[in-house]
Amino acid sequence: MVKKFEIRVSDTGCGISEKNLKHLFDPFFTTKPEGTGLGLAVSHVIVEEHNGALDAESKLGQGAIFTVKLPAANDL
Repeated sequence: MVKKFEIRVSDTGCGISEKNLKHLFDPFFTTKPEGTGLGLAVSHVIVEEHNGALDAESKLGQGAIFTVKLPAANDL
C-alpha cells in the first residue's frame, strides 16, 4: 500500500458554480477578463505527473476546498 499525504486549502469566498467546477482544470478555461486560464490546468498536470491528485469542491456561497494528494517519499 502506497502511503499518501493530503493537503487541503479552503476559503470562505463566493464559491464556484457546478457548471464552472466541471471545467476548472481545463486549459484556457477562465471566468476572469484577464489571465490565460492555465494556472489550475498546469497545477493539475504537475500533481498527476507526481502520481498524485488535485481535486476541487465548492458550492456557490460556501467557498471552495482544493485537495492535493501525493505519495509519501518514505515512511513519515
